[in-house]
Amino acid sequence: MSRCLVLFLCVAGSLSGCCTVSGEAVTDEITGVIQREQLTEGFLNAYPQEPIGQPFLDMIRLARGDVHVLVFLGTWCSDSKRDVSRFLRIADETGMHAADYTLYALDRKKLSRDGLEQTYTIERVPTFIFLREKKEIGRVVESPRTTLEGDILQILAGKGS
Repeated sequence: MSRCLVLFLCVAGSLSGCCTVSGEAVTDEITGVIQREQLTEGFLNAYPQEPIGQPFLDMIRLARGDVHVLVFLGTWCSDSKRDVSRFLRIADETGMHAADYTLYALDRKKLSRDGLEQTYTIERVPTFIFLREKKEIGRVVESPRTTLEGDILQILAGKGS
């Protein structure tokens, strides 16, 4: 393969973002439920750097209750790297435990081996789905409308999805 073609493919791949790309080959990436420890250090590099709004954290801590969060992500996706890292920081700061959220990795076609993403109609990553008593109360898809902690608080307060 010529060097120009390889360069073109690399640039085209990086410009495609985290949206669904039809006809793209499925890679041998990890999919399905993953543990936080499986995320690479590079994936979590934004964790300590992002300032988090303390008043939002206090309100999230009070409003969270029995919410479970499904976090659909792509380990290859820059949006996931940014926002999942931020979510994990918010989770830690508000006292969430690993049992309070599920990290669920998808391949570049937004697919996994067991198909949970189809149950929740996942088209973009990251997608954060908030469940109370196993019913969806809201979601943040790809990018927050305000800030991630602001959107989370609106969902927990019943004012948006």
